This record gives sequence, structure tokens and C-alpha cells, in this order.
Amino acid sequence: MKPALDNRALTRAALCLAVAAVAQALRVLLPLPPIASMLLIGTVVNLCLCFAVWGSDILYAGIICFLLPLFAFLQGHLSLLPMVAVVFLGNLVFCLVVKQQKQWKHYVFAPLLKAVTLWSCTGIVCNLFHVPRQVKNLLQISMGIPQWTTALLGVIAAVLLWKRLHQNGIV
Repeated sequence: MKPALDNRALTRAALCLAVAAVAQALRVLLPLPPIASMLLIGTVVNLCLCFAVWGSDILYAGIICFLLPLFAFLQGHLSLLPMVAVVFLGNLVFCLVVKQQKQWKHYVFAPLLKAVTLWSCTGIVCNLFHVPRQVKNLLQISMGIPQWTTALLGVIAAVLLWKRLHQNGIV
């Protein structure tokens, strides 16, 4: 990349990280029911991941994929430290698929592969750390359908917003 393009990509990635980090911090500030909080925040985070991939570079998106679960752990939203790696991997798979797939495949493969990655890796981590079966089941449930839903909503919102921004010459 040329220096000007690299600066633009870095700035876009930093903005995506900032918006996603603020969205995650809203859990503490907004007294929303857990399901509403999850849907709102998860959708915004996935939208930001899409924008980071499309507007900057997969390297910057990968850094964001790592920092967001780390922030969530530090805020107390992830119960186990190894879950940072699990969420990082799920986000990275999501970004890689969003980068490679076009049109309708965004809606199918990115959310599905993210949810499958999160669900299966959560099971592996729980088995490695001998997490009680009931806790493991709850963690896996929270990493399945809800993550698929927020990823799907995030991709839909990102595609619609990206098209709008592109039409207006902003991106």
C-alpha cells in the first residue's frame, strides 16, 4: 500500500475499533434486557468488523478481532480468559469469509461459520478446563444461535450502510 492509502486504512480501522469498543461498553451504561443488549451490541460489533475488512485491510481487521474480546474480558463479559481466543477465532473466521465471499454468500456463510466456530471451540475450551456440563451447555448455547443472529444482522446492516456510503461517495 502507498503511505496515504495505508494511513486511510489505519484510520478507518481505528474508527471501527472505537465504535465497536464503545458499543461493548454500553452494556455497563444502558440498563437493557440481556437479549436486547446482546442483539444491539452484537450487531454493531459485526457491522464494525465488516467495515474494517472492506474499508481497511484484513490485517487491521484481525487486530480488531483480537482486541474486542480482550476488552470484553477486561470488562467482565467473558467469564474465562481462554474464551478470548475462542471469540477472536470466531471473529477472524467471520472477517475472512466476509472478505472472500460476495453478494448473497455474505449472508449465508459468514454468520454460519462464525457461529459454528464459536460453538465448537467453546466446547473444546470447556472440555479442556473441565467446566461443569451445565455451564458448558449454557456457554455453547450463548455462542450458537445468538451469535449467528447478531452476525447475520451485522452483515445485513453493513451491506446496506456500505452501499449507501458508497453511493454518496464517502467510501
